[in-house]
Amino acid sequence: MRQVLWWLCLFVAPAVLITVELFHPSGFTNSPGMYQFLSQADPHANHSALAYFGPHWWFVLHMIQTPMVALVAVGLWLMIDGIGAREGTAAMVTAWLARAAILVFAVYFTVLDGIGGIGLGRTILVVQDLVARGKLSPAQLEGVVLLLNTTWVDPLVGGVGSLVSETASWAAFASAFLVASALLLSGRAGWLNMVPLLGFGWELQTAHASPHGPIAFALLIVASAWLWWARRRARA
Repeated sequence: MRQVLWWLCLFVAPAVLITVELFHPSGFTNSPGMYQFLSQADPHANHSALAYFGPHWWFVLHMIQTPMVALVAVGLWLMIDGIGAREGTAAMVTAWLARAAILVFAVYFTVLDGIGGIGLGRTILVVQDLVARGKLSPAQLEGVVLLLNTTWVDPLVGGVGSLVSETASWAAFASAFLVASALLLSGRAGWLNMVPLLGFGWELQTAHASPHGPIAFALLIVASAWLWWARRRARA
């Protein structure tokens, strides 16, 4: 079961995330605006994504992304599984700090995806349905759009630059940094094969949308494969 989880969380889940993040646009907050961009499809390679398929895709994208990120968090936990007192106090303390950071990373990314991804996607679809059925006047629609765009940049729960999004991003970097530190202090990994893991954390801290998200999860696959190979070689 542990081997199955290792491959599922550190290879399959990142591979799925690479695929979907290639179609996760970014940089649309100020121009043309969140609702103005997300409410319609953009088949061209704008805003760093290969394409954007409309609000239905925004909803589906985050329905896929949320459990995959949770699996990645489990995978990071597995990397340091078993590090305890016999590896030294520094390694043990760092491993527990890493577990705390991983927990924060998993919780706040889930909150971010729930508000700015799944919830927002469904809300846009509901608004469009109300407009199509004549239940919202142009003036009412304008008010709804203002509300959604304002919520998107809310300093506490907004999709960009908020307490939730920044906590999730920096927890991702802290998780990668502390996992790498625990592996180094315990002697389970060397400096060179921890570089991709640190790169994963930095890229994911920068953004999980394209292009940073796909780069981050590709680096995680490299780091995981390298660590798996090193452990297998050590056992042999």
